[in-house]
Amino acid sequence: MQIRHIQFGGQDIALCGRQGDSYFDHAVPDEPFAFAMRVLPDEAVVFDIGSNIGMTAVVAAKQGTAKVYAFEPDPNVFPFLLDTIKANAALVDAHNIALGANEGSLSFFSNSDSASASHLVTADTLGHSPTGTVQMSTFDAFVDTHHIDKIDFIKIDVEGFEIDVLRGGRETIERLKPSLLIEFNAFTMVGFRDINPRDLLRLLRDIFPNVYRFKAGQPLLIDSDHAALTFLHDNLVSAGCVDDLYCSFRPIG
Repeated sequence: MQIRHIQFGGQDIALCGRQGDSYFDHAVPDEPFAFAMRVLPDEAVVFDIGSNIGMTAVVAAKQGTAKVYAFEPDPNVFPFLLDTIKANAALVDAHNIALGANEGSLSFFSNSDSASASHLVTADTLGHSPTGTVQMSTFDAFVDTHHIDKIDFIKIDVEGFEIDVLRGGRETIERLKPSLLIEFNAFTMVGFRDINPRDLLRLLRDIFPNVYRFKAGQPLLIDSDHAALTFLHDNLVSAGCVDDLYCSFRPIG
């Protein structure tokens, strides 16, 4: 286990991982994440879904949050998440499970070169054979079982299976109205999940009154079909298929 340090908001963050893993070697908070942290309310309850080695979870915990719940299904990465939490003395409740559309178990591919490229596997997944199985719950079931009645912010980054997390948590999201930072990766949606990226964008716009993309570091509202088309064009043509979307029940500012 190796430790590298990053700075965020004037605070030192220790990240634990395996040297040579591309995510561990290079991960830093990007502008959409920094924006989400700037507008995070005091005493927030945060869900970090696809926590990896814990950068989001620990940074959020150091923002004066009330509680962070972290979810990382990869059995090879979860110990590093626990190490990162311990190294930062962070108030994070970590769970070695996936969150999806259904409860049960599902095949999983653990990428030895980059923890950020590990993902769930279905019959539709191209190119990667399972390396094992992981337990899976739903967002709604977890919240119900743990009697959680307040959630302020969710981050979802699960390599193409983001739509499943939302489907398994829609009741809770619409009831508790948290904000959301979600990775929009057209490649992983097509390659690993076999869904049209438009399906995720449509679902987000159905759930959240305000869906923002980021351009030149600034949030821009996707408030029309034309804006949606422009975003999809930019995602596929100029963004390398990877963007972050910030979604909320209240407009920014």
